[in-house]
Amino acid sequence: MSEIANVLANLRKLDGNQSVKAVHEVYPRGNWNEKKPELILTKEIAWKLFKKYKPNDFILDDRNEKAIYTILRYLLKDENFNEFGQVKNQPRLNKGLLVYGDYGVGKTQLFSILNKMGKELLHYGCNDFWFTMISTGSFVENHMRSTQDKGSNFVLSNYYSGKLYIDDLGKEKKAFNRDEILEEVLFERNRFGSKTFVTTNLTPVEISKKYGPRLGDRLPEMFNIIPWRGESFRK
Repeated sequence: MSEIANVLANLRKLDGNQSVKAVHEVYPRGNWNEKKPELILTKEIAWKLFKKYKPNDFILDDRNEKAIYTILRYLLKDENFNEFGQVKNQPRLNKGLLVYGDYGVGKTQLFSILNKMGKELLHYGCNDFWFTMISTGSFVENHMRSTQDKGSNFVLSNYYSGKLYIDDLGKEKKAFNRDEILEEVLFERNRFGSKTFVTTNLTPVEISKKYGPRLGDRLPEMFNIIPWRGESFRK
């Protein structure tokens, strides 16, 4: 009898002759010593990452810093994230973000920075900043193509759950000149209780007019609504 067989036989005697799993059955081969890295995310770490991924042409000053700090603190799950009063409805961490305002103030660029931060943090087992990103124009185009291409891997219902960032809401065309696809996605995401982050040039009233009262009435319960006004930095 081999040495391993002897060990297992002795263990069975101690365990009332019940079967004992070998080591490779308890700890799958290749993962015996695997340990996921752990990270306690702090404001200091988040700020260092923000500065790391912030492009040189991204302006942070008294015109936008309160909105940016509010969004960063929200993602850090700070209960007092609305200290600066940027959220204009009832602020809650279990809701998403609707950031609306003028062209060129940095809304989209901010979420691009946050997405890059999220990718790095995923390596440390932290998904607080991670979300999937879509742009409304290409999203509608992909949906229309998928209805005609049986080999397409685009499935609309895949976007009903998980954290999702929607860029340029309201800028997209209707699918097939009749369907407001983003209205459907947002409605279903609300039904699933999924967190959604939106940047748009439309006000909440304009969103309601475009997509209808079924969605418009739900905006305050779905989102922390943040107006972001200012002169375009693109000038």
